[in-house]
Amino acid sequence: MDATARQSVVPVLDREEAQAEWLRALPAEVRRSLLRPKDVARLLERVGGLLAGAGPDVLTDLKEEVYRLARSIQERAGHEAALRYLRDGMAAALLPCVRQSPECAETATRIILKISDAVWEAHANSLEQDIRLQHLERMHQELMLAKRIQERLLPRAIPQVPGFDIAGKVLPAAEVGGDYWSCKNYPEDGVVTLKLADVTGHGIAAATLVAAVKFISGGYYRGSRSAAEVMSRTNHVLVKETPNEILVTMVYGWLYPATRELVVVNAGHSPVWHYHGGILRHVPPTGLALGMIETRYGEVRLPMDPGDIFFTCSDGVTDPFADALGEEWVQELLKACAHLCARDLVDHVLEEALAVYGAPHDDMSVLAVKRTG
Repeated sequence: MDATARQSVVPVLDREEAQAEWLRALPAEVRRSLLRPKDVARLLERVGGLLAGAGPDVLTDLKEEVYRLARSIQERAGHEAALRYLRDGMAAALLPCVRQSPECAETATRIILKISDAVWEAHANSLEQDIRLQHLERMHQELMLAKRIQERLLPRAIPQVPGFDIAGKVLPAAEVGGDYWSCKNYPEDGVVTLKLADVTGHGIAAATLVAAVKFISGGYYRGSRSAAEVMSRTNHVLVKETPNEILVTMVYGWLYPATRELVVVNAGHSPVWHYHGGILRHVPPTGLALGMIETRYGEVRLPMDPGDIFFTCSDGVTDPFADALGEEWVQELLKACAHLCARDLVDHVLEEALAVYGAPHDDMSVLAVKRTG
């Protein structure tokens, strides 16, 4: 036979013989579940076309089919099984054809290598998916731990202060949030400290800064001559030690039960209201948000007569997204519900906010102090 005649010979794959060779190498339980005869037949059909000179589309189809089967086998029997049943099985199936037609050896080798590549790619993607899931699980566990820690930062019991009714609540938008409120009684000093803070952002970073604000401001109560001094010293630490892109708006107050007076420092927070004598008044900021620049803070002294209410909330209540209703509806609600106790007032505001917005799009926090009696 001359050279031209030899070039015209097209290797023909005996699919029945190849399938028999392949299946002979497979355990019975594999043929029933992992790699069925119809799967083998479908792969050999594409391989036969490739040996006969089919285009690259058939090779792509073969790789996709092998990838799908490899993922299935790996999930139930592991990577080594996928290599043995697919790559080695194909090698066994093609061996008779290679022996009869040595000119097909190069093509057969490329096919086996392509199958090997598909199996390894499936294995790599499976490992990547497992790593991603493990990472997500670790993140979830860390968030749950952070959530438990943050819940412990909130008041476990609200101090009973004669003549005053105090309540607060935080509803985070995610597992952990950047809102915080606190109330602590210092009867030996005749002072009750009140806090509501809103940290920009969410997640672990915001939760970490919330804890910092709690402990820094709480630590500076002792040794400070005023609420304004506590805030100035807290701001100094935050400016020096925290990233400048994270800011904290905060309302901090010293309530004097004996004189029925509340001294308030407002670090860039809104809304803050004082319901006094049947009129709702806005309490303006007395300084910038914490963490921006070194600055001093002023104070506002509020008389707390019977029926008066001091109220503040985070912008998650008044403006969680662009088309929110703003602060007006909360103002109207406060005036209409001024007869409620502090706890019912806090709950009612949050219920109405959730009715308007649905699930929290931003952290929601509320603090209310009402003069009783």
